[in-house]
Amino acid sequence: MKYESAAADEYEKNKPTQTIGRVVSVGRELMVLIIPSIPIQHGLCGGQIGALAHETHFAERDIYSQDPVDRARLLRRENSKMINLQFFDSDQWDAESLALIRRMRAAVDVPLCASLSEAPRHRNDCRTMLEAGIYRIFLPLDTPEELFLTYCDTFTSRKIIPTVDLTFDFAANLPLYQQRKIERLAIDISPRDALETNGMEWQKLAAIGQLAHLHKIQLTVLHGVRGYPELKHLQELGNAFDSLVLCRALNENRFPCQLIWREVEAQAALEASPASNLWTDPLAGKPHI
Repeated sequence: MKYESAAADEYEKNKPTQTIGRVVSVGRELMVLIIPSIPIQHGLCGGQIGALAHETHFAERDIYSQDPVDRARLLRRENSKMINLQFFDSDQWDAESLALIRRMRAAVDVPLCASLSEAPRHRNDCRTMLEAGIYRIFLPLDTPEELFLTYCDTFTSRKIIPTVDLTFDFAANLPLYQQRKIERLAIDISPRDALETNGMEWQKLAAIGQLAHLHKIQLTVLHGVRGYPELKHLQELGNAFDSLVLCRALNENRFPCQLIWREVEAQAALEASPASNLWTDPLAGKPHI
């Protein structure tokens, strides 16, 4: 469709478009994709979502199931485009963990990531996780460089993501990583005092973003963002920072938009059942191609 006005032509050129897993805003600036994380311990969710204080009809545990499969379905109902899993008392390649991953993979229609506490010992450990339904693996911070380069060479850096922190020598290593076809890094800024809005760490992140953009490497931030002001600041650092894994800040409802979900979920639990808050496949049971 052609438009005659200059304003309409400008809109057509810069109108919002959507891609898998992220939103491209006004043709120029990428929105940061928030990836909610589910901590898993003893087969249950290791963190609870906080209900609103004035909603006294149910306890938090009654509104929000501790089953990781239900938690994934809840997050999907809240429009999550990707979900991260973190097992605290078992390896993701153990039989029980793989069985849970398969159940979660069957329950939602978005990619699952995995943040590892221990580096896989063999390439086959990575392979079993990917085959079970994990889309992307974040290696732990202390993974030896040669090991993650080997895994990246085998499975590509779209699947295996090395994790670094702010002490990493980005200027020296990013050119080498670009030569090795590393397309993404994860930056762990999880210590609560790691970032100050007007501090040197934000300036360092801005410089890291410029280097990464220069070398065509995308960046995922792991935790460390505690609310909307820091999220907005991260968004302003540039397009290299395209995703953010969060857990505690989301469970504690640190973002204003979450209050809408908590109100709706409490009301649905009261009027129907907590299960009414869980995502279901709209095509389930229906013939389709």
